[in-house]
Amino acid sequence: SRQRGSIGHAMAVGAGEAIIRPATTADVPALLRLYAQLGDPEAVPSLDHARETFAAISVQPGMHLLVAEASGRAVGTATLVIVPNLTHFAKPWAQVENMVVEEELRGRGLGRALLDRCVELATEAGCYKVQLQSANQRLDAHQFYERLGFQASSVGFRLYLD
Repeated sequence: SRQRGSIGHAMAVGAGEAIIRPATTADVPALLRLYAQLGDPEAVPSLDHARETFAAISVQPGMHLLVAEASGRAVGTATLVIVPNLTHFAKPWAQVENMVVEEELRGRGLGRALLDRCVELATEAGCYKVQLQSANQRLDAHQFYERLGFQASSVGFRLYLD
């Protein structure tokens, strides 16, 4: 399913409320700010390039670029990709990528709300699993994912092409 037409889901987090909703073009500057917190701030694309890429993402079947909005601003994001599959009785699987919550707002339930929505969307799509990767040194993130029921069940390998 495409993210267009999806409705935001309000969730209580910490002392307030957040809305988990599909990202819009207006969110692109905030997304770039959040992505800079994931690692190399120099690896963030220009605003124009990011808007072009966002347009391609927004029409890609099976992609859900979500935003956690609190007090009227995007403070967290996650991308869910649903992948068609020929194993497991042809049930799709899902990948969570580029998940980040504003550093000063971590620990208030925003990450949980984002992941809950990802799992909900994957379940609705009939996925047999939801997977994600987290860098080896991010031990706090690993504990967070384990508290939400994710298990370190495999070894991941990457080959970077750039």
